[in-house]
Amino acid sequence: MKQNQFYISYFGNKRNEVKNIIQCIPKLETYNTIIEPFCGSCAISYYIWTLYPEKEFILNDNNIFLKEMYDVIKDDDKIKEFEEYINGFCMDNVLDTKEHYMQFLKENKNLKGWFIMNKYYCIRPGLYDQKKASPRKFYIKDYPIYKFFKEGRITFTCDDSIVCYDLHKDNPLNCIIMDPPYLMTCNDYYHEVNVNIYQYLTNNDINNENAFICLVLEDNWIIKLLFPALKYNIVKYNKLYQTTKKKTVHMVITNDF
Repeated sequence: MKQNQFYISYFGNKRNEVKNIIQCIPKLETYNTIIEPFCGSCAISYYIWTLYPEKEFILNDNNIFLKEMYDVIKDDDKIKEFEEYINGFCMDNVLDTKEHYMQFLKENKNLKGWFIMNKYYCIRPGLYDQKKASPRKFYIKDYPIYKFFKEGRITFTCDDSIVCYDLHKDNPLNCIIMDPPYLMTCNDYYHEVNVNIYQYLTNNDINNENAFICLVLEDNWIIKLLFPALKYNIVKYNKLYQTTKKKTVHMVITNDF
């Protein structure tokens, strides 16, 4: 099985951690539908699909460009047009200064602009020409996730995470896997309303839900206060960030079934 690699660098990508997460979901085969209110790069659902291709998947994220990318992949004509634009741009253009970079973002507030910004240029602030024109042309079908998007039984939505959670939490045949932005670390990359998922889950105990709930969170003192070990099933694993080499610990928290 090929490891999922998303089309762009994506904050919080869990492709190196999926096995740690899946091991914390007992009887995964019994759930009909997998729901990700913060699907991001879809690495978790992709991995589950390779094991259980018959399952249904509800992928949700408030980043509209993720949904638009999915729509492109479902249409062969859109794929061809998208690839021609991306490859043509990256062969003929270089964003080598902050001024060029910011002007490009101002003029291209769309899927193609978002894709180029994240695919070919560094996503760390202050670095603008780390990734110039790609020496290798980009083709959507070269990525394993293409097959998942094409063949999987997927519904892709752009609801707020709490709305998505509420729609599916009462069905005992649902498995909801949430990988929200980490408190105090990555909140700048999400709308504030999605950060409030922590407050919502604290006020609405996941142990009271019929669906199986799985939270993937960073191990810090706030999370320990919100989700005490005596009340929930908690498994920890070590995480090494590839870019910064930062070491941390992640927690998989599930409701008490």
